Amino acid sequence: MKVQPFNSDNGIDEDQLYTSVFKFHFDTLYNYGKKITNDSELVKDCIQELFFRIWKNNVDLTSISYIKSYLLKGLRRQILNVLELKYNNVDKIELEDNFLIEFSHEDYLIQLQNEDGLRTKVINALNQLSKKQREAIYLRYFEELEYSEIAEVMSINLQSVKNNVHRGLTALRDIISISLLFWMIGKSIS
Repeated sequence: MKVQPFNSDNGIDEDQLYTSVFKFHFDTLYNYGKKITNDSELVKDCIQELFFRIWKNNVDLTSISYIKSYLLKGLRRQILNVLELKYNNVDKIELEDNFLIEFSHEDYLIQLQNEDGLRTKVINALNQLSKKQREAIYLRYFEELEYSEIAEVMSINLQSVKNNVHRGLTALRDIISISLLFWMIGKSIS
């Protein structure tokens, strides 16, 4: 069960606020982190480090308008920094290029056999896109972020986000039926 995000009417103290935000956003952060690196322990460590830094720097979470995108950006930066340190001479682009979209098995346990075939087609099509297109589409349609939030998370300008989403959807249209894609996206967020 997810904890509801903080609002000023809850009357909770700062420690409860950090705990509530952590619990509410952990699954989203973990799933996003796993798309950047397959090292689940590194992802968990980076999430903890992110919240430690927020706490240490006494960040006022109630003043952040888009907490989800703030946390996603912080986690992305934390993971890439750790990977850069771990693989000191490896180019960042090489590290970022393994952003793959996958759906969790639990989401589809009750789905029919033919839906599994459609799921595979969508995943294969999404993974044919460039890394930035995959990430922008994931953040837009799976995490339901606004374009401005995606720009913040990915540290690129707003027009680049719109271009990546548009080009990604155009490329997907050439690979598969776009209605099939939105059907699968609807299945993943419902």
